[in-house]
Amino acid sequence: GVVLSHGMLFWVADLPSLVSGLTMVAPPRILVIGPSNIGDAILASPVIAALHRRYPEAHLSLVVGTRARALFAGDPRVHGLIDAEAYGAPAGRLKLAWALWRYQPQVVVDLRHTVYPLLLTPLAAWRYLRQPTRRLTHMRERHLWKLRAQVPGVANGSRADHACPLVWTPRESAHVDQLWKRWGLGETAPVVLISPGARSHIKRWTAEGFAQVADRLIAEAGAAVVFSGEPDEESVIEAIRALMRGRAHSAVGLTTIRQLGLLMQRVRLVITNDSASLHLASAVGVQTVAIFGPTDEAKYGPTAPGSLTIRRRLFCAPCERPLCAFNHECMRFISADEVYDAARRILQGEGSRV
Repeated sequence: GVVLSHGMLFWVADLPSLVSGLTMVAPPRILVIGPSNIGDAILASPVIAALHRRYPEAHLSLVVGTRARALFAGDPRVHGLIDAEAYGAPAGRLKLAWALWRYQPQVVVDLRHTVYPLLLTPLAAWRYLRQPTRRLTHMRERHLWKLRAQVPGVANGSRADHACPLVWTPRESAHVDQLWKRWGLGETAPVVLISPGARSHIKRWTAEGFAQVADRLIAEAGAAVVFSGEPDEESVIEAIRALMRGRAHSAVGLTTIRQLGLLMQRVRLVITNDSASLHLASAVGVQTVAIFGPTDEAKYGPTAPGSLTIRRRLFCAPCERPLCAFNHECMRFISADEVYDAARRILQGEGSRV
């Protein structure tokens, strides 16, 4: 694990290096205990934005999982990054608890229901045990509610709390500029980014469906198509491109998760499964066609205005299970015509939230 502090890199294999990375900057100090995976971290990113608006000069340290760390590496608002998964054993958790206590944060936000706030802020521990008085469905709303409960007055539920929560560096912008020019993307043809992967294979729509939609976008809508995905999803994307008649670009391996968000800001539409790409598209405010099957769109669906959700209503869906008990009908029964029609509506300015 590492701690990043004002451009300095600290390996935290032992307690002294972790403490030195966390205690070298004067207060105010903010500690956020965030999610492990990258999709949940994106949904929690409005918490970081709200804290930065309230405490712009603060030293903010973030405890997240290994994958989620990539989202905030290089973010100028985040001064300390700690890999929680490097402290999974009981001895490691004690070491991390001691280091966080030495950090002495003035503000603690816990999005994971850990015991650390009880150790760090025992007089205000009741705030971390509160439950919402009304039903909150979407995970982004739940994270913001926790922030308001734990740090009153930081997030007030205004539109500013849902503004683009990511901040990019000039170097990241220059890299996306280069990709845009390499692919010859201009100002006339709409650009559609398709992200066909997902960490769980049962959340993925069919390769044939994505290929048909991409071909129709190129041939009928006059769009340019860019595929995106993590490096281990390259085979999925190449299988789709092999089924296509038209030519599409691939951003696999060419961007970080943060650079992908910047790329998404430039496109007209994102088509994706329920995945980190969906949450990233919502975070940067781009209209999305989201394809759902086993998971609940009420919890994880797109939040950018004008986005559309496609799903097949079956007795077993959403099941929220890691494995399908049948034959993946919730995804297989979604047709390419449905997805293309939703994309066409958005490209023609007819999109609306469903």
